[in-house]
Amino acid sequence: MSWSLSRMSRYVFQSKYLQQLKENDELCADVFEKSCYLMFAKDRPLLGASSNVASESAVLWTPFSETIPYCQDLKNTSVLLTIDESTEDTPLFACRIDDPSKADEIGDKFNANFTDMRMAIFTLPEEQCNIISRAFTLLNWNQKTNFCSNCASPLRRNVSGTLRACTKPCDPRKANIYPPTFPVAITRVTDQKDEKVLLVRQPQYPRGMYTCISGFMEAGETLEDSVRREIAEEAGIVIENVKYFQSQSWPLPQNSLMLGCTAVAMPGSEKLDIDKHELEMARWFSKAEVKAALERIKENPGLLIRNSTENLIVPPSGAVAHQLLQNWISNYSPSHL
Repeated sequence: MSWSLSRMSRYVFQSKYLQQLKENDELCADVFEKSCYLMFAKDRPLLGASSNVASESAVLWTPFSETIPYCQDLKNTSVLLTIDESTEDTPLFACRIDDPSKADEIGDKFNANFTDMRMAIFTLPEEQCNIISRAFTLLNWNQKTNFCSNCASPLRRNVSGTLRACTKPCDPRKANIYPPTFPVAITRVTDQKDEKVLLVRQPQYPRGMYTCISGFMEAGETLEDSVRREIAEEAGIVIENVKYFQSQSWPLPQNSLMLGCTAVAMPGSEKLDIDKHELEMARWFSKAEVKAALERIKENPGLLIRNSTENLIVPPSGAVAHQLLQNWISNYSPSHL
């Protein structure tokens, strides 16, 4: 990937401007009326039709004048997300509508729909997935984080909604509180011949769905240590050659950072010993089976909701597990900086 000089310059300017808005309450308070907003009805973001492909969805941004009737306390409850890349300095915020019963009215007005968060993540382009993940996380964090964990004093939010501070403050070193991020390792494990991949399922998954094995990192672990431990715990095998692939923000049920990895089962360590408390099933699948599953979910994403057969399905393209499997089949490289 290469950027033009003008794009690089704009990116640096917008990054610095965004940081100023986070840190300077007066500056941030002055930009509300020139900003655009992503409305949420409870935990569902407002999505409209994409301007590029009519059959696809996209985040719907509304100007201040059309948002304020539905979010009366906008200046005290909205959260700053980013700067609109298509402009020089237009901030983008997210907010919750005051009355969720008006969701249909708003949808009709803007020819849009408040969409289930999981479905939105699975269907939106990656950059927009990251935006709604940040919005979901900040809105929920501000709603639930009201008291200092050290002294129980009330917290006050800054204007941008990106930090909260103890009103006492009880300890200057802990005065500012930021949304936590929880790292999760998700790994594509293959056999020594690179002919099979290990996939797992949990009882709550849609019928027929398997995915890559994953687990939260523990305190003091490296990424490699976490991958080895989790796979040994849940699948009963030992792996080697752990490599980082790419990451993904994942807000459900909390603000996780999915760290996609690849690994290879050690020679003689391919017989599975499944932890039945964590997994319903784990299996080795061939490339032909995975290729068919990738094509199946691409042709019909609705299988995630209703799969009438026992055919294998995998997470859709919006999930890093899908990208790990697609990479195994087609050997493409992630297009990240």
